[in-house]
Amino acid sequence: MNEVLYYITIYGMYLLYALILFLVLKFIFSSLFKNYHSNWNTLIDDFNFSSQEFYKLLKVELHNQGITRIKIQNVSLKEGNAFSSNRTYLRATWKEYQYDICAAPFGNGFFISWWLLYKNSIGQLLVSKIPFVGGWLARKLYPVTYYKVDTASMFMTYAQSAVLKVIDDITNQKGIRALSEAQRKPILNDIFKR
Repeated sequence: MNEVLYYITIYGMYLLYALILFLVLKFIFSSLFKNYHSNWNTLIDDFNFSSQEFYKLLKVELHNQGITRIKIQNVSLKEGNAFSSNRTYLRATWKEYQYDICAAPFGNGFFISWWLLYKNSIGQLLVSKIPFVGGWLARKLYPVTYYKVDTASMFMTYAQSAVLKVIDDITNQKGIRALSEAQRKPILNDIFKR
């Protein structure tokens, strides 16, 4: 009986060490799993609006778009280092895409921005770090397909149109000038470049 307890304790310790190692590696490499796809921002001058009310309206609009398996939640992100203040963002997650939206008063205006991130798998990250052949091997094992490019574009377009609809609705109600076409265009990054 004592021998069984001994092995359970030993294996339990190994399992605990493996879990701790996994969590430490996940913490260290978590930012490496995400690639920025696109972003957008605007400042509506002389406009005061509640961030929480904006998020509430945007959640409704995102759900009304008819996309299945989308997860929408408020998240608290650090403004800087681990000891800095938190800022509330609205996060919409679909497949391997993460869409973080910020809405906040700024000066006499109201600032809105978003970032679309693509989450790489741990396997893709590890393969790409193999010296000399990692990039080539990652391109062969995790090819960029039309499907990946199209789904990134579809989700970005869907989420951007929801943000713009909410902005249009709240500015029209207050009699504020609509955003120009130049103000509506997101900034794209080549996320699939390796």
